[in-house]
Amino acid sequence: MRHAIILVFTLILLAGCDSSDKSTNPTPPKQILPLTVGNFYVYENAVLDSAGSVIGADTVIWTVAKDTIIQNERWYIMTVNGVRDPEVSLPTTNRGDGLWVDGPSGFLLFKYPAAVNDTVFFGSDTSTVESIHDTITVPAGTFECINYKWVGSRDEDRAYQYHYFSPGVGHVKTDEYYRTTSEFVYVRYRMVLLDELIL
Repeated sequence: MRHAIILVFTLILLAGCDSSDKSTNPTPPKQILPLTVGNFYVYENAVLDSAGSVIGADTVIWTVAKDTIIQNERWYIMTVNGVRDPEVSLPTTNRGDGLWVDGPSGFLLFKYPAAVNDTVFFGSDTSTVESIHDTITVPAGTFECINYKWVGSRDEDRAYQYHYFSPGVGHVKTDEYYRTTSEFVYVRYRMVLLDELIL
């Protein structure tokens, strides 16, 4: 009986000394794109015509394939279907202000934490936060997302892109808007999350 009383008293003391006190150890924010080697995302890439009909689609798998230390900071390399893709496989990491690409001398791509109208500039492109509470439903589920509007000058026909990220989940959806010669703007490319594994 005495041992039981001591055990209960000890448990009460330990509970009162919880080292995870939120006032001194706040929970860190989720990453905008969880980067752990082995994480993968399965997407459907679709091509649409100006009437919104799908004219082609394929499935791709993005994988966080490996990590590396560059200037005392951990960076991650992603592959698409097991191959390093020049657009996707730049060294990537999460910093305190969001998702960075192209190594330590690279650039902030998507700001996080984010507020509406936050804008980052990289070269002649911009990424602006349009919304922080968009509800997006894709085959993988329904997610609350930040909507980043990306405007660039690399393709004259492409008007802009919307990239939807759910913190703690990652990239959920992309719509790329193009314009016709008559200035009609429509979704030409769409990528949606089918499945994921986050370690």
